Amino acid sequence: MNILIVDDEIPAVLGVLKIVPWERVGIKRQYTAYSMAEAAELFIRHPIEILLTDIEMGGGTGFDLIQWVNAQEKRCVSVILSSFPNFTYAQRAITLGVYEYLLKPIEDTRLEQSLLRAAARAHEICVTDARITRLVSNPLIERSKQYIQAHIGEDISRNSIAAHVGFSPEYLSTYFKKETGMTLSDFIKAERVAFAKQLLKQTNLPISMISGNVGFDSLSYFSAVFRAVVGCTPREYRQGL
Repeated sequence: MNILIVDDEIPAVLGVLKIVPWERVGIKRQYTAYSMAEAAELFIRHPIEILLTDIEMGGGTGFDLIQWVNAQEKRCVSVILSSFPNFTYAQRAITLGVYEYLLKPIEDTRLEQSLLRAAARAHEICVTDARITRLVSNPLIERSKQYIQAHIGEDISRNSIAAHVGFSPEYLSTYFKKETGMTLSDFIKAERVAFAKQLLKQTNLPISMISGNVGFDSLSYFSAVFRAVVGCTPREYRQGL
């Protein structure tokens, strides 16, 4: 669990770093920034689960930062630590999905308890996201495999599969490799070869015809891929049956 502390006053940041028992709170790494630009850069470079930010800062307010974080779809628990007991500010914080709105000065134990709650909430979000990912990715993988098998003799691309399953090509590639251990390209080749083996075994169709029927543009490429996967040429495979 990582936290980013943002305040344009250096003593305020150092004070938070000093008073919070980070190990007890469950926060491993503490990043610091003194402007919205610095904070955004850290968000881009590092995974950050908790944001503790002031409101009034030069170069962009804490609200601007939280709005930017939300726009990037970063799953982060935001906590405001401000000197302004302002209802309008508190109202806007709620609108932006801020987890807690705290006022300076704050007792050490109160800040610790707040960050404990924020850490617990961040953990809940991580667990929920992981479950959603599994629920989404498993049907995604199966639908992708079914599409490949149903169009084995056609020109199959990452884009065509992604369009069929309704996800971006990048998302599809990432989760297919993560779940199966194979790239889409390697899986397609393996399925083409598996289908070719069935045709070689169950029919007496010419090998050149089988090559085209399983989606290869040339017989030489088909033979090379078949040998790489099976360990022998299509002709040798048929003769050995």
